[in-house]
Amino acid sequence: MRTLNLETDKMFTDITSWVSDQVPDSFSGLATVFTPHTTAGLAQLENEILHLMDIRFFLDNIAPKHKPAEGMHRNSKYLHDMISLRAGVPPEERINGHSHIRSLLFSSSTSVPIVNGELKLGDWKKIFFVELDPIRPRSVFLMFTAEAS
Repeated sequence: MRTLNLETDKMFTDITSWVSDQVPDSFSGLATVFTPHTTAGLAQLENEILHLMDIRFFLDNIAPKHKPAEGMHRNSKYLHDMISLRAGVPPEERINGHSHIRSLLFSSSTSVPIVNGELKLGDWKKIFFVELDPIRPRSVFLMFTAEAS
């Protein structure tokens, strides 16, 4: 298993080159990319700035971030942000209900076929780490499954 550690303030980080660089020469099989975080995900998208901005605007519309009020966070529309109502949660817990809702639209893993050491992605398709609650340490794991002979 290979590991990529990152910490970013960008919503979309293209990790295609990192994945490609890990592929053994002449390998054929499947690459599985996985992130264990509940407020991050992975996606195969076109790396085009206007497309990525459209996705960001869409996320802002369906799960907007609200500035929390003092104490009980009354201005948040997310129950998750009402820290005082959650059992066992420290008072300094992150206010990130919007990030958890946004994560519903992304997977924690993605797979890509590999033939003779080359990722079989479409002409415009890239593999992205999607950060929904920056900035914090994150990990991405990569495993290969060989094609049966």
